[in-house]
This record gives sequence, structure tokens and C-alpha cells, in this order.
Amino acid sequence: MLAGVAACRFWTPAADFYAEHCYPPVSAALSWAASWVKFSLEEIVVAGFVLAFLGVLIRAVRKKEGFLKWMVRTLRIAVWLLVWLYLGWGNNYFRTPLYARMGITPVHFEQEAFERFLSEYTAALNADAGREQAGRGTANVEQEVKEFYAGRAADCGYTPLREWQHVKKPLLNPLFSAVTVLGWMGPFFCESQVNLDLPETEYPFTLAHEMAHLSGVTGEGEANYWAYAFCRQSDNPHIRYSGYLSLLPYVAANARALLPEERYAAWTGSLSEKVLDDNAAIQLFWDSKRVRIIEDAQRAIMNLFLKSNGISEGARDYQGVIGIIMTMDGYFGDSPSPSPKVPPYSMQALLLSGKCLSTIPTTTTRHSMHTISDRAMAMSSVHGEPK
Repeated sequence: MLAGVAACRFWTPAADFYAEHCYPPVSAALSWAASWVKFSLEEIVVAGFVLAFLGVLIRAVRKKEGFLKWMVRTLRIAVWLLVWLYLGWGNNYFRTPLYARMGITPVHFEQEAFERFLSEYTAALNADAGREQAGRGTANVEQEVKEFYAGRAADCGYTPLREWQHVKKPLLNPLFSAVTVLGWMGPFFCESQVNLDLPETEYPFTLAHEMAHLSGVTGEGEANYWAYAFCRQSDNPHIRYSGYLSLLPYVAANARALLPEERYAAWTGSLSEKVLDDNAAIQLFWDSKRVRIIEDAQRAIMNLFLKSNGISEGARDYQGVIGIIMTMDGYFGDSPSPSPKVPPYSMQALLLSGKCLSTIPTTTTRHSMHTISDRAMAMSSVHGEPK
């Protein structure tokens, strides 16, 4: 098993074989076994490994065992932890990236294309801000996500979601709220979890983000793309608004970096009062729950984990979503809003351009913000998983 993990990490064809032929039945079996309980098993597994490490240490101290014996036992536990993590889900990190699989060639930043995206996105955001209340509580979001991913996401090489794969309840929810983790996908039993404190407006986007990971998506920016693509195509204004509002911090961060100051100020002035109020309310909500020292530690660990698995931007990979949206919209011929389509374009605005800002098991988090039009607007540098 360890050889299989090593093969996937260092030989892309092995990782591709795993993603296409091994991960679908493995994730189905693990999640089926976990589906018999309503709560998340991921935290139990992690706690079990922590206790195992502590047990080995306590035994070594009590029996006055040598350093070598303690290290061998510790490494044995660590190997089983890593094998389970990577065979259960983690080998997806090393498969051929989406653009290469689909034959998509990203291009450099184009001012006109970004301005067009910004204009259509803002119009759609403001429009649904006025009618999103009508759609609350009227949709089975999880089922809609599964149906959406069974189409376009599956066409891009990802695993369709099974009927028994449902969002789980976390056991340590206060801890995840303290580090502003909105949701996460666990690799040990292929379970998606969503924070129980999550504001209703953030729920559809966060659920779709975590279920993208369950489908095999590893990059945080790409998981944000699939969540946004799902939300904006929905007939339900509440789901659409969740997508547009959840994307706002990333849009604002990039607009601030790419636009002249006067153009940026004009754009922030075009955001509706409801959009600004909703965004500020969400930020204040999470600020009231976060514990900074724990959050900083979690972010550092997640950053290291992502970088060690080929996500070069680490936790800041969440911000790359705008470039992915514009590139994929060009490929599929989509528009940022459900209004009539504009001519397709292609762009990798933030991944290749030197003009941009530097761009979580997986997590979705909410972090610090800049000020927009004299209001506190959250500028996420990551979206808190297992985004």
C-alpha cells in the first residue's frame, strides 16, 4: 500500500489511474460504511491516532524504552495514518491537473475581459440580493449539487456522488467555529462536513465546495469554482445569491489589485446596500467566534499540508478562483450571470499575471478583510476547509 502511495506521488499516470479507477469504488465503500451513523467519523479517527501517538510516548517513558524503539513505533503509526489518508482520497492531489486533462490553455490577464466579468457579476449579485429571501428553505441543496456534479463535473473527470453520501454533523463544532472553518471534507471515510453555525446565506456555496472535494477536486480555488458554477446556474435565487455573495471577497481582492483606484472605488459604490450589509453581518458573525491564536495555528498547518501536496500557493490557493472562473467560462461558453451569454473569453487572471495579489484534509475558512466604500468587507485569503 505504501508503494502505491509513493507511485501516485512521483508518477502521474499512477495517480491518474487511481483517480479514474480506484477512487470511485474506494470513496463509495468508505462513505457507505460511514453512512450508518449521523455524525462525522473523521474526528474520531484523528482522535484515535492522536491517542495512539500519546500511548506510544507514555509507554516509552514508563518502561524507559530507548529512543529508537519509540521512534520505530511512532513511525509505524504515522505510516498507517498517511496510507489511509492518501489511499482514501489524498492521491487525487497528484493526478493530471484539470487544464491539462481538458486541453485548456490559460492566457494572461486582459483588462477588458476582467471588466466584462466584473460588470456581469455585479449586476447578477445586486439583482439576486433583492429576491433571495423568496428561495430560502425551498430547495434540497444537497440533491441539486449531486445532480449538477453528475453532469459537468463528471465530464471533467470527477467522481459522481452517491445517494448515501450526505453532509455529516461535526462532533467538535465549537473548535471549527473558533478557527472559522466553514466546512471540510475528511479523507478517512470520505465524509463532507458543514459547520453547524454556518449562516443560511453561506450554506449552499459551502456545501457545494465540500462536495466538490468529495467528487475528487483537490485545489481550493477549483473547489470554489465548482461551488460557484453550481450556485449561479440554479433556478433558486437563494442558492444563486449564496454563490455570488460567497465569491465577493475574492472578486473584491482581485478588483483592488487589478483596477485603477478610481475604477475600483466606482465599482464598490455600485454594490447594493443589502450586499454590503449582508457581507458585513457575516464577517461580524465569524469575528465573534474566532480565537485568533488557534486560527493562526490551523492556517499554518493547512498551508504546510497543501504545499506538501503540490498546491504551490498553499492556503492562498482559494483566491485563484477568479482566474479559474474566467478560464472555464471561456471554455464552456458560460456567462457570470444567467443573462444572455457574452462572447466566450479565456483568462488566467490571477495565476499568471504579475499584476495580481499573491493568490484546507480540505477546509473552507473565512479570514481578514479590507475596507470597501467605508464598510468592513471581508477579503478572504482562504476559504476555511476540509474549505
